[in-house]
Amino acid sequence: MTRPGFRKGRPAGARAGGTADSSDGFLSSALFSQAQILHLMKNEFARSRRHGIPLGCVLLQVDRLTQLVDLHGAALRHAVRNAIGQMVRDKTRGADLLGATNDDCYLLVLPHTNLPQTRVVAERLHQVFQGLEIAVDGRELALTLSVGISACADQQTMFFDTLMAQAEAALDYAMQNGGNQVISFGELQLREAPGGEETGGGAAEGSPSTGAEPSGGTPPRERRRGDASGSDQGGAR
Repeated sequence: MTRPGFRKGRPAGARAGGTADSSDGFLSSALFSQAQILHLMKNEFARSRRHGIPLGCVLLQVDRLTQLVDLHGAALRHAVRNAIGQMVRDKTRGADLLGATNDDCYLLVLPHTNLPQTRVVAERLHQVFQGLEIAVDGRELALTLSVGISACADQQTMFFDTLMAQAEAALDYAMQNGGNQVISFGELQLREAPGGEETGGGAAEGSPSTGAEPSGGTPPRERRRGDASGSDQGGAR
């Protein structure tokens, strides 16, 4: 049975008994909104802490998309959103959750998924994206994708904001260092540490947990989020 609020509802704006582009239940037939995906992530994080089950967090962003949209128009942003939504639906499980955190960044929440498994999913999506054909006005564009990942597999991560901030830091590092790559928060710590040694708190690449707060304390991207809640609430819809 499909869990309420996930992928089997009506697309946003569709009336009961009416027709729509898709029946997957994502916002605009493709994605959860920012408010919805953050609410769902809070619920999954609370469940992860309560039961000690792993949770993966993946942030995806097309490199230099803002500049490309200025050049090719808003149609490119819509084409990218549709392509990423379809790709994730095709290559992930029904219980995995995808939403847009802003115009160009997408959050994928992976319940019951530790860090090595999260990297497998991220690498798969990165590889599939390289083969996508995204065109604007009949012109196919060569686009690349950067991915930042984090995961918690124990109860040491106290807030879902921490998990988000770790993935954001990894994504920022990936984009600022050439793009077109997958970076985990633990790998970021190893690369930035003097002499290549791991700094305190973070898990190395391949470790099942990245439970420590990122250094600096402030997430690379500020956005309004609700307070992390330990209560397990119902679906977002």
